[in-house]
Amino acid sequence: MTDGHRIILTRQRDRNKAWAARLEAAGHAVVEVPLIRYESLPVPSGLEASAFDWILFTSPQGVKAFMAAGYSPGDARMAALGAGTAAALSEAGLRDDLGARTLDGAEFAQAFLARVSSPGRVLLPGPDRRLAEPRASLSAAGFEVTELPLYETCPVPVKELPTVEFASGDIVFFCSPSTVRAFAETWIERPRCVAIGETTAQTSRPAGFETVVAATPDLSAMVLAAGLDPLPEPVTPEMES
Repeated sequence: MTDGHRIILTRQRDRNKAWAARLEAAGHAVVEVPLIRYESLPVPSGLEASAFDWILFTSPQGVKAFMAAGYSPGDARMAALGAGTAAALSEAGLRDDLGARTLDGAEFAQAFLARVSSPGRVLLPGPDRRLAEPRASLSAAGFEVTELPLYETCPVPVKELPTVEFASGDIVFFCSPSTVRAFAETWIERPRCVAIGETTAQTSRPAGFETVVAATPDLSAMVLAAGLDPLPEPVTPEMES
């Protein structure tokens, strides 16, 4: 990679900060462009999380929203999709009973089904709109699956975004389809980008971005995918998107 590159971070503001600090410590120029933010939804009445056999978390934000809503898992067992979500569970004082370290919802479902037999009741806390997996595979296997929408992902209004003039050598790090859509709706430029996973890449490629995909959903892998030198290992597990 030639000198003069900049890494454009597009996650929500608080999540950009930690990544920016690591990148800057490694000598990279960073531009923070928080394109999305999470907004809480009304908590459904009458739902007892403790009445479920398993509670499956697919993102760190799902863990945070679950705790902020005042839910208690009781005796329900819990599982996290990847290392970042498992770290969020640990920070909340909750356990990860499955120990899966998967890359997406489909892999998560298969890891769960390899260890847990139906029937059973499964709760999926998370966003108001989510992908079909892991729900589809779990339902097909005979589990009763309930989705619990606790937050929505919203684009940051254009007037609140920083003014950015993109230059040759810029590399955009996209961590979700929603960040890709927000970028594409705001700027006509299409810098080279790194997608945190194939699901995000499936949105960035049709939008006109030259896309490479990280081998695993974390900052270190995204840096390698960009063709940059490896980052020093983080002290704590990285939060995947």
